[in-house]
Amino acid sequence: MRSHYLWILAVAAAAWAVPVAGPSAADDDARQSDKTLQSSGEIRVLDQTAADAKDEEAADAKSLKHKVGVPTPAKRKPGAKQVLADPAASELPSTPATKPTAEPSKTKTEVEPLDPIPDPMEAPPVSVETASFKGITPGVSTKDDVANSWGRPRNTSRDNGLLVHLHSVDPFKQVEVSYAGEKVSSVVIRLEHSFPADAVAKQLDLAAIRPVLVSNELGEILGLAYPERGVLFAFEQSDKPGKPSMKVLQIILETVSAESFVLRAETTMESRYDLSRRDLEQALKLEPNNARAHWLLGRVLAATERHKEALAETGKAVRLDPDNPQYRATHAQVLAQAGLLLEAVQHTQRAIETSADRPHIKARATCLLGDLLASGSKPDFKKALTYHTKAIRIADQLYSSPHPAIRIAAKEVLVDAHLGAAHDIAWGEYKEKDKAVVRWLERARAAAADVVENERGNPLLLFHVCTRTLSAYVGVRGKIDPASVVKATVEVGEKLIAAARDPGRKAQLQWELGTALYDAVQVCQMRSENEKALKYGQAAAKYLAEANRVNPSSTTTLLLGRLYFRLGAIHALGDRDHKAAIVWFDKALPLLKGRSAEELADNLGRHGESMVSMGVSYWQTGQREKAVEQTEQGIRWMEQAVRQGSLDRSTLAVPYGNLAAMHRKLGDGKKADRLLELAGRIKEEKLK
Repeated sequence: MRSHYLWILAVAAAAWAVPVAGPSAADDDARQSDKTLQSSGEIRVLDQTAADAKDEEAADAKSLKHKVGVPTPAKRKPGAKQVLADPAASELPSTPATKPTAEPSKTKTEVEPLDPIPDPMEAPPVSVETASFKGITPGVSTKDDVANSWGRPRNTSRDNGLLVHLHSVDPFKQVEVSYAGEKVSSVVIRLEHSFPADAVAKQLDLAAIRPVLVSNELGEILGLAYPERGVLFAFEQSDKPGKPSMKVLQIILETVSAESFVLRAETTMESRYDLSRRDLEQALKLEPNNARAHWLLGRVLAATERHKEALAETGKAVRLDPDNPQYRATHAQVLAQAGLLLEAVQHTQRAIETSADRPHIKARATCLLGDLLASGSKPDFKKALTYHTKAIRIADQLYSSPHPAIRIAAKEVLVDAHLGAAHDIAWGEYKEKDKAVVRWLERARAAAADVVENERGNPLLLFHVCTRTLSAYVGVRGKIDPASVVKATVEVGEKLIAAARDPGRKAQLQWELGTALYDAVQVCQMRSENEKALKYGQAAAKYLAEANRVNPSSTTTLLLGRLYFRLGAIHALGDRDHKAAIVWFDKALPLLKGRSAEELADNLGRHGESMVSMGVSYWQTGQREKAVEQTEQGIRWMEQAVRQGSLDRSTLAVPYGNLAAMHRKLGDGKKADRLLELAGRIKEEKLK
């Protein structure tokens, strides 16, 4: 993705091996006053003293205009073309050393208040238009246009197959123009001194645009791009390792392209789904067959529960770039979310095969295969554990990679693979598995802390470990007290929710926290800690309901219905309080009833048993017709699950017996006898 920008920055950094002509009249004129970057996109060289002062007094509340006497930039008319204009057209006089005596001096309290600076993250979309410099626009202007405007070039060379002309355009000694055929592909304006990026952006009227940092494969920040204008700042090399100088040495103009929008979308993937989606949709307008944009858009849509649309986007990414293992792995994840497990496994296997030269992606795909094998109606936890441990071995070899992207990706795989292994053991058939699960979870927690503390990773990773920990605790059937993990999960989750600015992202976090607390409810039920189960369940219901309000989905609706049923069941089975139980059952039924067998899928039998249980409470509280209705619905689902092979036939004996008793009380002896006969046959089959 960054390959084009890296090449452009390399071109900008390359020194021209040409003799520089002596001072000209134009050079003398350019030196006779302090130079500034003027408003409305006009390029000037900032006064170096002011630039240094900005670095030393970064916390100073005074604006740049108070430091060097630059007036507030004039507002552009709507739709006006972004032009990097002739710097000589509005030359500013130097700020006088002393003010005229006639003008009374102002105290600090009389300083004109600063205008509020708009936050680009919250600003409305900015129009997309390629910037120009002194009448030359990349992608539009031709060689003849440049020659007519700027005269003959001082030097001609070729770089990466492109023709490059060197011009002197007053007051800049070096302005390089690259050509693709007859048209200008880029303009590189070299500054004699470096200047703070924010000051340059403000004076070029770019402050309202969200920029994106451009880095190399080692994670070193090389520049800053402004996607809506096709402008790129190339930074001066920093004298502090690991910290960019944020000082501009070259200003590069190109045609507005999809690449910068895709790059910016990646930076907000985990925090602002709305901004990422906007950027990716813009990228696809500019380049409809950009595979990476389709891939990232699929990830955003999947994160906001729009699985059908996500599947279309990731599928297109795979079709456009079939040998990209990363695209295939994501497509496999979305397929699994859509219930297409077999296809998901096939794509994951293909991703592993095509990632031989990209071990960090191979580790991720191997971990994913373990996750897929541990899911579905017939999970193979033993085989899944094999792949999770294999992923750990691959990722371990990359732990100290000098390339940050590879090293961090490997460390994240270590987190997920250890969590996956803990899940496999927790839900599989292993001796003393509760002790083994704790060890695997501790390793996952340590790996996550390493990423967050040493790689400046997203704290979301710690939240992920907490939620997966509670899922594993369900697998060990209540042998581990969840209280401390629940506390940590809620603390981290609440902080993330409070910090989330995107409604979709906030809803996703609420869903994850609600799901984790649902797992805590199950663990507490297994431990006969009904009071805690009710407390956690009520909190889970609040989070899930809010998530479903913002991002309505059948998955969340069904989960919320299951949660309401569990809370009612705690009252019915634990306290024998059927009146309290039906308060929750009344909330559960609208969310569970009317669903097709396809929607309930692998959990059809479990849902049927839930309906039968609710029928008992309705019967005990005198709602007999409703009790019969729920019991009959539950039996139909259970019978279908038996036919599918996902439920043992013996489980039907109790529901048949319940329904028989109801019909007998209601005076229908024939139905009661028939149902008792069915129940008797099942019992006989079980004895045989």
